[in-house]
Amino acid sequence: MSEKLYRQDLIKDLISKQEISNQEELIKQLLAQEVSVTQATLSRDLRELKVSKLPNSKGNYIYQLTEIEPQDISTDTETLAFTGNLAVLKTRPGFANRIAIEIDQFKSEEILGTIAGDDTIFIAVQVNFNQKTLIHQIENLIPNIKITT
Repeated sequence: MSEKLYRQDLIKDLISKQEISNQEELIKQLLAQEVSVTQATLSRDLRELKVSKLPNSKGNYIYQLTEIEPQDISTDTETLAFTGNLAVLKTRPGFANRIAIEIDQFKSEEILGTIAGDDTIFIAVQVNFNQKTLIHQIENLIPNIKITT
């Protein structure tokens, strides 16, 4: 197994077994396992592993593996509304960041970028965007989303 795969497997294991809230803490845990890593490499690993900070039961934000499938994020509670060149996507609490990453990685020509909070995503769209195309793209990521106009 390559050093990178070993390190990423260890990161997944540490995150799933412990409540780790920052990179400094994670670096210490890796060093305890005799794995040295720079902050830049750790940031890349966390991005590649699709790790997000989500609230735990106490409301503290901790690292969690958030590789999600579309059916995992569809609960009939997500809504999408448009105003001018902005779409507003409401999600379940704690899901906005992960969904925004999925939207950004989709690389739609309609979407300029996203800003995510805890349960709301602002989607900046092109000046003359095609609303139907954008709706179809979002529906592929989030089945059963409710569209409001």
